[in-house]
Amino acid sequence: MRLKMRALAAIITLMIPLAACNTSSNGPASTTEPPSTPTEPSTAADGSSSQPAAVPSSAGAADSTPITIDIDGGTVRGTLSSNATARSLIGQLPLTLSFRDYGGQEKIAELPEPLSLDGVPTGDSAEPLTIGYYAPDQALVFYYESVGYSRGIVRIGSFDDLAAIRDHTSGFTARLAPAN
Repeated sequence: MRLKMRALAAIITLMIPLAACNTSSNGPASTTEPPSTPTEPSTAADGSSSQPAAVPSSAGAADSTPITIDIDGGTVRGTLSSNATARSLIGQLPLTLSFRDYGGQEKIAELPEPLSLDGVPTGDSAEPLTIGYYAPDQALVFYYESVGYSRGIVRIGSFDDLAAIRDHTSGFTARLAPAN
């Protein structure tokens, strides 16, 4: 009996880490939760966040790169953080990309080349006004609604005009370039 109990304990010990593995791609807006979820900022009645866009804490103002996002004759300002993924995107600028809506919470565009994932978490969540990279689809993402944790999301910056992104009901083309 003792031998059976030890064998059962060993099997359970080996299976627990495997139960946490998730290798399937749930798309850009999956709500698979990580072991601990960060506190969400409160949202006003008009849907705007009461806090600025979440940018990785390692990105200080001096380490960020300002960009412009030109859409339909208007310009949205953005900032890219200093992580490897954002630096990889900066190396591809200027870029003109075709965006489409995904899930009523984000606008996505496929990038011509994958971005670096060196040193970034395997997943994250995103708040409105966040610029992200969804690695499984090699897509640049502008989030206009809160998105729960998903493997593959990497936060790389923020943009300053929610309506300019959110209010495009059909696809649009945007040109991203370093700010002058």
